[in-house]
Amino acid sequence: MAERKRATRAQSTTRLSARAHRPELHDGERFDLIVIGAGSGGLSAATRAARLGARTLLIERDALGGTCVNRGCVPKKLLSYGAGWAQVLGTCLAATGGREDWSDAMTRVQAELGRLHVRYDENLEGAGVLLAEGSAVLGEGGMVQLADVRLQARNIVIATGARPRTLTIPGAQLASTSDDIFTWQTLPKSIIIIGGGYIAVEQASILARFGVKVEMLVRSAALLANFDHDLAQGIGDALISQGVRIHFGATVDSISQGNGAIEAHFRCEGRADRVRAQAVLAAVGRQAATEGLGLEAAGVQVNDKGAIVVGRHFRTTARHIHAVGDVTQHPQLTPIAVAQGRALAQHLFGKYDIVNDVDFDLIPTAVFSEPALGTVGLTEAAAAEKYGSRDRIEVIARRFVSLENRFKGNAQQSLIKLVTHAASGRVLGVHIMDAAAPEIIQTFAVAMRLRVRMSDLRTTLRVHPTVAEELFG
Repeated sequence: MAERKRATRAQSTTRLSARAHRPELHDGERFDLIVIGAGSGGLSAATRAARLGARTLLIERDALGGTCVNRGCVPKKLLSYGAGWAQVLGTCLAATGGREDWSDAMTRVQAELGRLHVRYDENLEGAGVLLAEGSAVLGEGGMVQLADVRLQARNIVIATGARPRTLTIPGAQLASTSDDIFTWQTLPKSIIIIGGGYIAVEQASILARFGVKVEMLVRSAALLANFDHDLAQGIGDALISQGVRIHFGATVDSISQGNGAIEAHFRCEGRADRVRAQAVLAAVGRQAATEGLGLEAAGVQVNDKGAIVVGRHFRTTARHIHAVGDVTQHPQLTPIAVAQGRALAQHLFGKYDIVNDVDFDLIPTAVFSEPALGTVGLTEAAAAEKYGSRDRIEVIARRFVSLENRFKGNAQQSLIKLVTHAASGRVLGVHIMDAAAPEIIQTFAVAMRLRVRMSDLRTTLRVHPTVAEELFG
């Protein structure tokens, strides 16, 4: 496992491409916009601003695409596909040992990331964005220090994203993070995952399907604390059926190493316990990546969790400095960062303001586990609280085994749950557990923005046979 931990990020990501339009920067050079961070939010802000005519410089110290492309959404979903094939082939071809292994899956992941890096590079060059590599530090009055060069900007955007939150217990250095996984050349035979959120659930599902023995230590009484309780229960049951052992109510006190294994020591209902494995993954959330930016000197305020505080038009407490994406107090999701970056650039350099056109209150999201989850709108509990009584809402839940699973001989149930306003029939929330959930929930987010009602669903013709038809009554 130590070999995996020593693997550098350079092994899993491509550095800034030589194709990028990189100027020779001069001391005192001025820009309309300097964007710090080339993740989802930074790329969208820089590209939109440049196309609107702003002289734009994008500064990145690592690889184009940020967390989503290099250590998050994209490689994670690709590995989920690989895990699915490994599971199917391992079952169907057990006698011959045929399966798509981890090494092959990682090769495919790296190939796709390389393609994306080139595409981002070309898009930036085509838009006229100037690109510089390095670590930027904010100064006073719109100054940005990059190595030994001082640059000036009318406006600055901080889009440095977030990084995995680390454990603060004895032995924390023995735990890998979600970033480390994408540098692994081989898999451990067993792993302890500390956490119960998005990353913990997705990685437990991926690794279990690749044949890793997984133990989860979850502090709360359920997985995915902000999801509808039926979805959280459903994915927990699904993971258990895949061989994952889940310890709820577990507080991890320390991690130790000895005799060729790593031990996690934890307490559950006041009782001390421990589990052993070849590796430990800490999946306990992400925190804003603000270190080394010089925020205090620039007058940029952060909250008690270390995230940059932004107000209207994503403006920080410092004049002409804005922030978008995971580095702020807003939900850490790629589509939010992209929408914020575009809206901010349009506000600063466009002829009309699109900030109010983006619905940041209705956020669809998905968990790429097996089965996958998709959700948008209010949970059952949140709807009951909002409307003051459980009697004022109506819940429609359908559990069934999809044709896909029946063909596989898999008894895993799918779930479609609609939360509606009892009087008007307006749909308040949709929660789906099925392989098709992410695709269905994206479309349904549009319907909810248009205030769809159950009467609209019941009078809409459906496609048969599909999972989505269960939404229509």
